[in-house]
Amino acid sequence: MDASIIVPTFNERNNLPVLAQRVFSAAKGAGLDVELIVVDDNSPDGTGDAAEELRKKFGSVKVIHRSGKLGLASAVIEGFREASANILGVIDADLSHSPEMVPDLIRPVREGKADLVFASRYIKGGGEENWPFLRKLTSKGAILLARPLTPVKDCVSGFFFMKKGVIDNVELNARGYKIGLEILVKGKFKRVIEVPYTFVNRKRGKSKLNSSEFANYLITLKNLYAYRLGFR
Repeated sequence: MDASIIVPTFNERNNLPVLAQRVFSAAKGAGLDVELIVVDDNSPDGTGDAAEELRKKFGSVKVIHRSGKLGLASAVIEGFREASANILGVIDADLSHSPEMVPDLIRPVREGKADLVFASRYIKGGGEENWPFLRKLTSKGAILLARPLTPVKDCVSGFFFMKKGVIDNVELNARGYKIGLEILVKGKFKRVIEVPYTFVNRKRGKSKLNSSEFANYLITLKNLYAYRLGFR
């Protein structure tokens, strides 16, 4: 098994089968053996049932059914615990992250060129598809607030891969969506690289981003600054 890919889900029944097909096709084309670990927060639209059908279809799919909407970061952490491979990755279920890029993110880790690889909107070749001004401002503001913690230009990206050893015996407890930033601050790695990608707006379903998620991000930032300064 080359990589375990964590897919946190909430109401993604229509997107998840497309994601799985594209991920496994991209991996097969690159000669990679991967597994998907779907962590579903008791989606009322039947995403959990759709995930079980994918497990029957593809085989290399694990499904974790959770009792309620417990949050993306905790879903990712739970998925990490169930992973079989020595390379771990995270991808959104809404197809905003190109599944065809999965091999490009796995390859540097597999070849020993990096311990941690982030898909980045904010390096040359990266970008966003038709984002409104307010969303761009919010995203770049979130990164600016985290700049003293990491030099990674897209430190809030939710699309990344890493060696499993990066988080061995590391306590992860991020709130909301930004688990990658916590790994950048607390993880055990020597080299991180960024690979350009274009964030694509979801075509189906409703975005989960709202004001409470930004509040969670601010709480995570506070905790990470306290950690960096030795207060936690």
